Formats: sequence, structure tokens, C-alpha cells
Amino acid sequence: MKVDFVVNQHPEVTRIAVMEDGRLMELIVEMASEKRIVGNIYLGRINAVLPGMQAAFVDIGLERSAFLHVSDVREKVAADREFAKALVDGPPPRAEETSKPIEQVLEKGRRILVQVTKEPIGTKGARVTTRISIAGRYVVSMPGDTVAGVSRKITDRKERSRLRSIVQQVRSEGFGIIARTAGIDKDEESFRTDVERIVKKWKEVGALALKSRAPSLLHQEHDLITMTVRDLVTPELNSIVCDSRSVAKEIRKYLKTFDPNAAGKVRFFRGKTPIFDHFGIEKEISGLIRREVPLKSGGSLIIDHTEALVAVDVNTRRYVGKRKQEDTILKTNLEAAREVARQLRLRDLGGIIVIDFIDMDNPSHREKVVNCLRSELGRDRSPTKTCQLSPMGLVEMTRKRVRPSLVQATSGVCEHCCGTGRIQSPLSVLTRIERFLERAAIGKKHRNLVVSVNPAVAVFLFEDDGKRLEYLTARSDRLSVHVHEDHRLGQAQFRVYSLDNHSEITDMYAPGAKG
Repeated sequence: MKVDFVVNQHPEVTRIAVMEDGRLMELIVEMASEKRIVGNIYLGRINAVLPGMQAAFVDIGLERSAFLHVSDVREKVAADREFAKALVDGPPPRAEETSKPIEQVLEKGRRILVQVTKEPIGTKGARVTTRISIAGRYVVSMPGDTVAGVSRKITDRKERSRLRSIVQQVRSEGFGIIARTAGIDKDEESFRTDVERIVKKWKEVGALALKSRAPSLLHQEHDLITMTVRDLVTPELNSIVCDSRSVAKEIRKYLKTFDPNAAGKVRFFRGKTPIFDHFGIEKEISGLIRREVPLKSGGSLIIDHTEALVAVDVNTRRYVGKRKQEDTILKTNLEAAREVARQLRLRDLGGIIVIDFIDMDNPSHREKVVNCLRSELGRDRSPTKTCQLSPMGLVEMTRKRVRPSLVQATSGVCEHCCGTGRIQSPLSVLTRIERFLERAAIGKKHRNLVVSVNPAVAVFLFEDDGKRLEYLTARSDRLSVHVHEDHRLGQAQFRVYSLDNHSEITDMYAPGAKG
């Protein structure tokens, strides 16, 4: 597989497109006004301990307090000063998860070392853990741990065995480490250098914690571009193309420290057209907020977001004959499984996801579809869990949600439909206007009115030679009503003005108003 990165740098937003064999598979977006904080380590202060939730809220210096569940508490790390001193002097003591209730481990006002695992989303604050770690190029280092493991994404048995032997040799006392996929085929010296660099960083974190007041930032994760290069550059890399000279230079400098060969694959884009247009990426991005995703077979995916979950419905084209039908359904479901995995990465969808595949009677077909989905999800950086296909043809799965989805990050709630995706029909608006005029007629305060409506509603009123408008005015025989088009109004909106005293009276006769 050939992997290319396309980097678009703008003062307000940074975008990184990950292409696999020429196809857009992942889009990473960061607004300048909303820097990512996942991976940051803070010295926080506990605001509240809630035994009923078995959780605590921690002030880490952000607008909202961070959430810490008891399952993320390690007692040794929670004792911040002692653990910080051990980071500096070494080795850190072994830190295990607590089996005690949270109220026996933490108390309000206490300082605590935490790391952000989930960005603030909506009205919720960040989620944090005391299982702190720092990622290097080839390993992830965890103080107070004893593990010497290998990433689950590395599946080759021989390579796993080789890497496990290396990490056992280079592991520093008091630190657990896990070999990352970038370490495939790398020698022991590369791992040793990476571990030494991270241990040095841990000493800096500990020293800063000892002299800082809570809340304080102790360790900041790399910027988006550096972090992406660190995490995603593999031997499969074909190129990194940037539309900023300074960014290209920065990436080359970073890569030269551990992968000079990859540094030679970084280039500055000199084209006159926008870089995402040149690579055909912009066109694909425009479709990422749409509900419907077309499939080559003629079917489609319908993706809907709710507060509880993401629902994906698989539709197929028409088919003829029993045999033809079974083959078409299998083909469409397999294509849908691949596209669902791609869309989850592209849109950065997380939480509970339910996929409604087209019904299949053949057990082997059902198994093929689920296996296909799991195989495609194996390329996803975010952890996923997939259940078997249910008798109803549904697959329930989860994908770790670390930050707001692409839709949440790049769009807002529609002011016309309030996020429902639906607006009232012109007929429904007309009946609301009728009821408004009935209330106004009873009030007897205003006789000459102007009703401003959206052009679509105005067209509806004037259809059939204006019969609907005649009906509307006839229902309000004690009023003089004039209709005015206002393109600034949404289809479900209308405004009513009184010519008697030149004022707006829309709220005066709204449902429930006393007039």
C-alpha cells in the first residue's frame, strides 16, 4: 500500500489528508482557535468528589472541569508530589489501579497529575486519567508500570517476538513501554535512543510538577502536523506534500532525527491551484457532511447522527431474480462494509455505531460481511469493537471518541431546522398564519397587517390564481392583510407588522401570548 500525506496550512485552520493508494482515507482538521489537548499532562486540583458517580471533577485550567472516573485512578500517581519526585530521582514506584471507592482515594482540594484522553465535546469537559504516558517515535512510555509489550496492530509473530525482546532490553526501571508500529524493522539502538529521550522528558515533567501551582500544564503534546508525522509515517510512506515552505522545512527537520529516508520524501507544492483541489480532495470533503454516501454498485449509505449513537443504513439498487438478488445483496453489503470503515475514519465518528445491513439469509454471507468490516477497521488508528450481525441484520460497534467529529468541528446547527434536518411545509406555515390572524382578530387592536413570509411560502399562497391567499384573507374578514416576500426569513418563519402603529406584532399574538 502506498501512503501520501497532503498538508494544507492556513492561518485559521490546518488540514492533513491521508491518502492510501491514491484514495482519501483520513482527514485531520484543527482550527487555530481550538487547539487539541489530548495527550497533555496537567497538574490539576480536585474540585469535587462524587461517590454516587464514583468520579471526580478536576480543575486543569480550562473553561470546564475535567472528568476523572475511579477506573482511571492509580493511587501512586494521584499522590502527585511523591510521584513527581520519583520521576526526577527515579525509579517511579509501581502504580496500580485502585480497588477502593473514589472517596477513599481522593479528596477535594488535592493536587493530582492527570492526562487528557478525550477532548471537551459539546457541554462536556475533557476526560482525564492518572494513567499518564508519553509517546515517542517507536515506543509509548508509562511511568510506574512494568509492561514490556508490543502494539496489537503488529500481527506478524516473528516481528512481535523480535520487538518484545528489544523492549525488554531497553526498558528503564520503573517505566513500562510498548513498541509502536513505527518500530517495525528498527534496530535496538533506535529504540534505546527513543527511550532515553522520553525518560529525559519525564524528568522535566516531574521537576516542573514539583515547582508549579495547580492548575498547570506540565507537558504539551506535539502540534498537529508533528504529531501526525510521528504517528503515521511508516515504511509505506510515498510522499508528504505541503503548500507551506516553512511547514515542509519543519517536517524535514523533524524526520531527519529518526528517519532520514522519509525526510527525503517531503516536498513543497508549487502548483497554482489550491493543493486540495489539485489532488481532488476538496471535492470529496464537500460530501462529508451529507447524509447519503453513494456506492459504486448503485447502492448507498445513509448516515444519521443522534445524541445516543450514529446510525448507518445500507440501501441497494433494484435486483431481479432470487439468485441475482442474493449476489447483489452480498456485493452491496461487502462494499458497504468497506465504505463504512472509511467513512468512520474520514468523519471521525465515535461512540456507539449501529449499521443496518441489507438482510441476508445465507450464514456464510453474513460471516463474510462482518469479517470484511473487521478487516477494514483494523487499519483504523482509533480502537474499535465490533459485535456479530444480529438476527435483525444489525451490527453494533463502538469506536473510541477522542474529539468532536468532523461534522461537529466544521459546522453548526441549522438555525432554520434547529438541527432536525427538516423544515415545515408551506401548508403548515399557512395554517400557523391563519391561527395567528384569528388571534389578532379577536384582539381588535390591529386591523391593517402586513405578513412577511419566505418566497417559497409566498409562491404557495399565490398558486391556483391566488385562491389560498383569498381563503386566508376571507378567514380574517375583520382584518386587512397584505403578504410580503422576505428572502431573509427561513421557510418556517413569518413576521407580522401592524400598519396602524407601524410596529411588529409577531410575538404579541404568538401561541400562549396574552395579546
